[in-house]
Amino acid sequence: MEDTGSSAPINPATDVDYPLSTFTVQNQEGLAPILPYTVFHDVYRGATPQQPGADNGFAAELRAHLDTFLQASSDETGTGYNSVRNPIDLMNEVIRSGRVDNFNEGRQLMVSSITEERAATYNTPANNALIRFSENRSDESTPAEDQTWIYPMLDWTYNRDKGKVYRAMQFAASSPEQPDDSTAEIASASSSSQYAKESFGASGFNQPEYAATSMTGRTRGKVELLQEFVGLQRDTLTLTEASGITLNGTEPDCVKAVFQYSTSRVTVFTSKGKQTNDPDHCGNQKGDGWVFAYDSVAISNRQQ
Repeated sequence: MEDTGSSAPINPATDVDYPLSTFTVQNQEGLAPILPYTVFHDVYRGATPQQPGADNGFAAELRAHLDTFLQASSDETGTGYNSVRNPIDLMNEVIRSGRVDNFNEGRQLMVSSITEERAATYNTPANNALIRFSENRSDESTPAEDQTWIYPMLDWTYNRDKGKVYRAMQFAASSPEQPDDSTAEIASASSSSQYAKESFGASGFNQPEYAATSMTGRTRGKVELLQEFVGLQRDTLTLTEASGITLNGTEPDCVKAVFQYSTSRVTVFTSKGKQTNDPDHCGNQKGDGWVFAYDSVAISNRQQ
């Protein structure tokens, strides 16, 4: 940070031990919907083909794979979800709702720093602070280790030179008490976002310009989602070390799907047995190297 000494804003991050009645994120009757703010809301719906069968079964395979990570409950159409239960969406909702005073202080610090045009940071590791959410009314089938979620890092940083606010978080799951526990699939997760200073606020939902989410599973590999809310209006979803996915009669261990919302087009790349530095690895493929592409249903008002 460029600002130093007594004039520099103080990092207000402290320990947060916050109880919730449930970790499940869902809309509530009589209140404004909150599911549109969840990370995978657009790709989950946007995988739907305009013409049935044009996606070679991709939408169904993708949703089944994501459901394991998101603990999503599909809606009656099967093209959306009624609820999700995962650490990234939960943290986003707690921040958005303004329930935790210390998180509100972190956002207020960013707003004040934007006004005063000086760099500032809210960072939990720098203050040896830890964030802990506990679920007070878990279903009896929920393992004990999945009733407490730990976030080793939450950070907001205002970069004065770039005129941007950056937010990052990390989640680390507790190890299962028994190897065969039906613990949630996610072992660790992280998220980072970039915000324009002109639209960043100390309350409510902050619309990012770009966002990146990564979830590492215990058994089914890794899910990464890069979201672009400005310019190209595009999401890129990559599944690596994946298992249990069947496309065109094959079982790839790497699947990349590019969702171009401005043209309602989905392009799918796949590979199997390729190292991450191999040009043929699905994460490195681009252009016309796709396995198939199709026209999808239109998705508007992304996280608005």
